[in-house]
Amino acid sequence: MTLPPRYRALLPDRPPTPFDLTERAEFERLVDDSLPGVRDSAENWRNGLAAFITLMTTGFVIKGRDVVGNVPVGWRIAITALVALGLAFSVIGLWQALAAHAGNRWLTVTLADIHERYGSVRAFQVATARNAAARLDTARAAVAAGLLCLLVGVGLTWWAPAAASIPPAYLRVEQGPTTTCGVLQSADEGMLRLAVVGANSPAVIPLARVSNLSVVTACD
Repeated sequence: MTLPPRYRALLPDRPPTPFDLTERAEFERLVDDSLPGVRDSAENWRNGLAAFITLMTTGFVIKGRDVVGNVPVGWRIAITALVALGLAFSVIGLWQALAAHAGNRWLTVTLADIHERYGSVRAFQVATARNAAARLDTARAAVAAGLLCLLVGVGLTWWAPAAASIPPAYLRVEQGPTTTCGVLQSADEGMLRLAVVGANSPAVIPLARVSNLSVVTACD
């Protein structure tokens, strides 16, 4: 029966120098500060995103109808979709920032779990910091995408053409040498009733006397 080879630890080529010891101490300090630093940054992003989303949502709810109410339907759909997509990306960024700041569910993590999965508490701290940093990067990317959508949506509100307005229709009635122009109120019992500008009561015209009718956009 052949025995497996026995391995023996090898000594390094040289002992650590003062520079090596200093670098090791600085790295240990960097590891200790990595998780609090990432979470402080995530907290700042969380607070800023929460205020930003509140401001954008409030502004869109209050002013949204006034902004997009006078543009064609196709442009209105595009603007609404971009704004909604921008807010959705912003909410995703806020969620990721919250997750980066909150960290793991500490009540479900035991020392045995840490040793089994990570080997040491320090390795667990490093992995937690890396996960928080990855979530924070995702939050930043989502915010960048959300801002791009919102900026494009706002830009469309500036360049969108005005919706075609329906001109008011007036009825011009010719009865021999007399012409009456106004808004048609009714046409029954052989009579036309027109609301004429400057008159308190409608003008009543018998249909039998009408020689010509025409719809115009303004009364001369």
